[in-house]
Amino acid sequence: MHATERTVPVTSERSLDLLFDGFLRRAATENGGSIPKLRDWVKLAEAWRISHALRQCRGNRSAAARLLGIGRRTLYTKMEKLEIISSFSVSLSNDDPGALERDLLFP
Repeated sequence: MHATERTVPVTSERSLDLLFDGFLRRAATENGGSIPKLRDWVKLAEAWRISHALRQCRGNRSAAARLLGIGRRTLYTKMEKLEIISSFSVSLSNDDPGALERDLLFP
């Protein structure tokens, strides 16, 4: 019999369980009462993480790929597969005539 080390404190594990139970209940509610399939859950989590990294890096895909620990080409492929579009627009307000805005859109 082999002993395994625990790297996550039990209190953190319980907190994560509660957090994910809440996510699962909300996802089921928004999905007509059905719990999402694992594949759909993973896609949602991956899309969220990529979008979050792109926002952190202000749309810079190379920097986002580094932050995620994946190659730039892999990021582009995942964005295409998950239909994540990084958009870029210029704000023409008088307060900041050259201000740049970046948002992420999910078509």
